[in-house]
Amino acid sequence: MSDRPTSDASQQPFGLGEPAPGSAAPAPAPTAIPPSDNEKLMGGLSWVSQILVPLVLPLILLFTDESKKSAFVRHHAVQSLGIMVATFIYWIVAAIVYFILTAITAGCLGCVLWVIFFAYLVPLGYYGYLAFKGQYVEIPYLTKFLKDNRWL
Repeated sequence: MSDRPTSDASQQPFGLGEPAPGSAAPAPAPTAIPPSDNEKLMGGLSWVSQILVPLVLPLILLFTDESKKSAFVRHHAVQSLGIMVATFIYWIVAAIVYFILTAITAGCLGCVLWVIFFAYLVPLGYYGYLAFKGQYVEIPYLTKFLKDNRWL
């Protein structure tokens, strides 16, 4: 008898996700179909609409058949809702910073710091642009959080 344990050929190595030698390799994933012009429009509008009427269009898209048919539209609708939640948290922090710095400087910085409340418009416009081009968006930390919770 040897001290080395015997292994089954179908067993995978320590968390590497690779098949053991001698077992069949998994089939490659099918190639994704590029989004249609309508899907690009809906994905882009789910971002850009957040500027005027936050949360409305992405929620409508999620509750209609459009998101059930199109993973692209669902991806952008969920991402834009996630970034709006992050934006609300950002606004709370920005308001606290604004009031503290305005009070410390006797109102001098208050004339300039109002700009921080509009900083959220930059990522909304950028991610909307990428959606109009037909690209998926990977937002640092947020995309991983949404995937870990199976919202994406």
